[in-house]
Amino acid sequence: MDANTQNVKRAIRMLVPSGGFSITGDIQTEAEYSGNVVFDTPSSKPSWSALQPKITEAQWNVVRAMRNTKLAQCDWTQLDDVVLTAEKVQEWKVYRTALRDITTQSDPYNVTWPTPPE
Repeated sequence: MDANTQNVKRAIRMLVPSGGFSITGDIQTEAEYSGNVVFDTPSSKPSWSALQPKITEAQWNVVRAMRNTKLAQCDWTQLDDVVLTAEKVQEWKVYRTALRDITTQSDPYNVTWPTPPE
């Protein structure tokens, strides 16, 4: 299942948490959504346009999870007893701030990630 299809699945669950449905193929377009998503109760199937904001929200959740992992991987750089120069500690602080600001970008499908210090 490709990333967009995963987000469609997450979006459906946000809109219809108790709905039973199956996905039979990848979903990139409205036509694929119409053909590849089958609900147990057809009347509970959200429209493609209703899904769009939730699909974007689902992708931002993926970005946040990636960001949180990257932050956790460099938490050690901010400890009091870290063996880094003050300059390197500052470089890591700048990097970590850039990670926290990642969600200010406009497109969750085209995120520019900061480069960690060496």
